[in-house]
Amino acid sequence: MIKKVRRRFIWIATCSLFLVMVISFASLIGLSYYKSSREADQVLAMVVANNGRFDQKQAKERLGDQYSREGVFKYRYFTAKVNTKKSTITVTDNKHIIQLSTDEVLARKKTLLTYLKAGKMSGSLRGKAGDFRYLAKKAGSNQYYICVIDIAPLMQSTLILARYAMLFLFIGISCFTLLMYLLADRAVKPIKEAYDRQRRFITNAGHELKTPLAVISANTEMEEIMGNDDEWTESTKEQVVRMTGLINDLITLTRMGEPEELVLSKVNFSEITEKSADSFKSLLAKDGKDYQVKIEKDICVNAESSSLGEVVNILIDNAQKYCDPHGRVTVSLKKGKLGQNAILTVTNSYQNGAGVDTGRFFERFYREDESHHYDKQKKSGFGIGLSMASDLVQAFGGKINANWNKGVMTFTVSLKVNGNPLLK
Repeated sequence: MIKKVRRRFIWIATCSLFLVMVISFASLIGLSYYKSSREADQVLAMVVANNGRFDQKQAKERLGDQYSREGVFKYRYFTAKVNTKKSTITVTDNKHIIQLSTDEVLARKKTLLTYLKAGKMSGSLRGKAGDFRYLAKKAGSNQYYICVIDIAPLMQSTLILARYAMLFLFIGISCFTLLMYLLADRAVKPIKEAYDRQRRFITNAGHELKTPLAVISANTEMEEIMGNDDEWTESTKEQVVRMTGLINDLITLTRMGEPEELVLSKVNFSEITEKSADSFKSLLAKDGKDYQVKIEKDICVNAESSSLGEVVNILIDNAQKYCDPHGRVTVSLKKGKLGQNAILTVTNSYQNGAGVDTGRFFERFYREDESHHYDKQKKSGFGIGLSMASDLVQAFGGKINANWNKGVMTFTVSLKVNGNPLLK
């Protein structure tokens, strides 16, 4: 559990920093792009308003801090006259741009004419040599005066900022992740200490409680030997058994808190399931319930033998406890469609399961019958078994889930066949 908290801490911290950096860099790049686009539009408006002349005084007023006397040479533009009726474009001034860019725009003549005929007096043109922006004004019937600017030089700073942002993002996240990896143990140390104290307390308290329970059990047996055998001594014995089971479950649950302590190896899932399923035959027959078992032979998984048997026992025991009177319990083990996973399915009849929250079944100490009062008969157990099963399956690298459909409650366990645990 502590290792899971450590990994989650690193993951959340890294994702948080990544999100902050992405938002910050994206905002800077977006602002740079906006300023460059606005600058291009201002230059276009000024040139068009002055019929192709770049006025230094107006430029200073329009551009503000972006203006400089030498900086005006970075604006690459040309002007032209357009006759939409004759479909002609006549360049009037191309001294401020290279011929290649002019030819690139003229190659998009059809697109530009279409825009102007549709009344689109400003817009963008994309070409192989770069991206351009234009602004036009009406000069007469079917005639327009147009200025086209190459925005690549203006966007150069934005592109450079984007490249450096990607570099800083990669370096920053890498360094931060390494730092979190080195310091994560220190960050989760208080949690680990509290968790260890809790585990020690439960384990020690469990062992201490067993002593008075043993005394109570011995006294009850003496009462029976002395002839005082009645319903009260029988009730005491039952409660001693229940309390002993709860203590054992609590101790087992604390040991399941660190699943990496389990030593996994290749085990025969089929034999383990068959052995566990056979042990419930007499109990289910006594209750008058239909019991069906279907197990494929020699399915092996990566797990711990006794713990995997405990998982199967928990699921079948849960199924027989909550099965409808004279209902059906089924146990099935087979390979998945692709043959890569072993699928254990345990089902039981459960007509009153429509409102059951199956998502909470694997919570510790959750008791379904407390919420739904199924058949109004209090079931034995303390809501620990399914939580233990979930912890063990996760320790094996597998998946477990529960669902109810058309009067049948189904628990499914999926483990990787003959190999490493399932990736999470």
